[in-house]
Amino acid sequence: MHRWTRAGVMVVALGWILAGLSGCGSAGTSAVAPPQTSTPQPGVGVHGLVRGGQQAIVGATVAMYAAGTAGDGAGAVNLLGAGGVSTDSVSAFTIPASYVCPSAATQIYLVARGGNVAGGANNAASVMMAAVGDCGGLTSATNVVINEVTTAAAAWALAQFTSEGGGAGGVVGATATNAVGLRNAFAVAKNLADATAGTAPGAALPPGAAMETAKLNSLANALSACVVSSAGAGCGPLFTATTIGSAVPADTLDAALNVVTHPGSNVSAVFGVATMSRTFTPALARAPNDWTMSITYGGCVPAACGGLNLPGAVAIDSSGSVVVANYFGGVMSKFSATGAPASVAGFAGVGLRESFGIAVDANDNVWVANEQSVTAANNQHHGSVSEFSSAGVELSRNGYTGGGLYYPVALAVDAGGDVWAANYGNSSATLLAQDGSAISGAGGYAASALPFTSAVAIDASHNAWFAAQNAAVRVTPAGAVTSFACCNDPAGIAIDASGNVWIADYNGSAVVEMTSTGAVAHTVSVLAGNGGPKGIAVDGAGNVWAGNYYGNSLVEILGTTASAASPAAGYGVDAGLHEPYGLAIDACGGVWVSNSAANTLTQFVGLASPVKTPLLGPPVKP
Repeated sequence: MHRWTRAGVMVVALGWILAGLSGCGSAGTSAVAPPQTSTPQPGVGVHGLVRGGQQAIVGATVAMYAAGTAGDGAGAVNLLGAGGVSTDSVSAFTIPASYVCPSAATQIYLVARGGNVAGGANNAASVMMAAVGDCGGLTSATNVVINEVTTAAAAWALAQFTSEGGGAGGVVGATATNAVGLRNAFAVAKNLADATAGTAPGAALPPGAAMETAKLNSLANALSACVVSSAGAGCGPLFTATTIGSAVPADTLDAALNVVTHPGSNVSAVFGVATMSRTFTPALARAPNDWTMSITYGGCVPAACGGLNLPGAVAIDSSGSVVVANYFGGVMSKFSATGAPASVAGFAGVGLRESFGIAVDANDNVWVANEQSVTAANNQHHGSVSEFSSAGVELSRNGYTGGGLYYPVALAVDAGGDVWAANYGNSSATLLAQDGSAISGAGGYAASALPFTSAVAIDASHNAWFAAQNAAVRVTPAGAVTSFACCNDPAGIAIDASGNVWIADYNGSAVVEMTSTGAVAHTVSVLAGNGGPKGIAVDGAGNVWAGNYYGNSLVEILGTTASAASPAAGYGVDAGLHEPYGLAIDACGGVWVSNSAANTLTQFVGLASPVKTPLLGPPVKP
């Protein structure tokens, strides 16, 4: 049996309760909702400064861009025409009110090119960015500082939406169907940096959240030596350190993007350049494990941090809000796309008890698997499934208990609204209709065919694939069962757009790829036998992400080659992961991981290819 099942969880959780978790906390909002108006909006005057290494940059050209809607990294429009405005002798600039916002919800960013510091020659290699946000939110009081810190923050937050190379300063855009993901990415940039001051972290960072500020400042320091140099004379070390294969950066923004989109490459070399400047502090004292950027939410008394209390599975709704199941506390946690708790204490449910699994349906209703049910009236405490509205209202009262539910520990919802549950207690599957009624009959499906089942995923044909002892098991909506031997101890399962099945082999410390016909195609070792992969997900590009329960790290596997893309120790060693359990990917490329032994939720910013949410079958790009 897995060490994170009922008895093991109780021991771990008790240890943390007795240790006492110290406080943070604040209320927060739910999802990041766009303004309602979509009509063009008249512009307002915007003011700001362009700074390099805290010094004035004179003669820089500042352009104002509306992010594009023609695809990722495409279609941005300079609202100031072909040119821009220049900074004066004290680095100040003013954008006149003559521009027109395409809509109030259009995302705006500023790019400063060139200029000089202290009378030096123009530095064409200096290109910096600041993510501003809603065009409709600009006022005559808006003041923006563009510097190395805002550039690093924008590079991380907008990584999946920004084109690289060519010295064009980065083109930011998303598909027309992913406006929510793009807007959330701009909001995350405000968590990382305060564009009104040019400092990190951002003023929007929720109270109690912890981000890798020193890492962001170190990347800013690496850019600074180039930015402040006359005619780019100091840019050589930066460009050498940030070259990835044949991708040689032409400017500082290209360099930053190379770093954040290849976070495991040239790590020490980039750090070496960062030590050439100590302008922004605090900064790293030694080279990081990688250049991923994380923000961790929670880490305090559960009642003050959204209710996180031995968090389990993670799921994401259409607005980008993140929901988490909790083994203790009788609450479901929900956070906005920027980590603010929708309810300070979480959403209480009469039917919630020992909850591991969670999923979101097409209506953004939240389904939670309760390993034991509250009442013995229907199934002798053998477990239930609770349903909540997107507003956190419990719709299922004591929970649904039909369909053969017996200690359910994982859930998945298909595109038709049906809900599959993995029953750990009697090695079976349950299928519920979207109203909670049982489709799978009183005894469930696949009786005794799913020993120690712990995870479930849906393929394009609406079949459910379960992680079971030494096997992956496919169950059709009619209950037909096929078992495929695959691995040592499957603990997580995901399916890619091609129908391949990816399994987190917990005791085998490996990720296994199976074809849609059940043949083992590849086995990728994780952390040399000490990983314990559990949470697993596939991103919009078909790459696979797995959380290492004991390795306290995140592994990326390229879907095309089934080879590890992350460092030997995995990504996120600097993030403070602690027994990561659940994992999900959002529409702006954030990878969200629950830390079961720390009562926290970690967001890796802009790390993966975006996924349309909620997840209803194999992942697709939004």
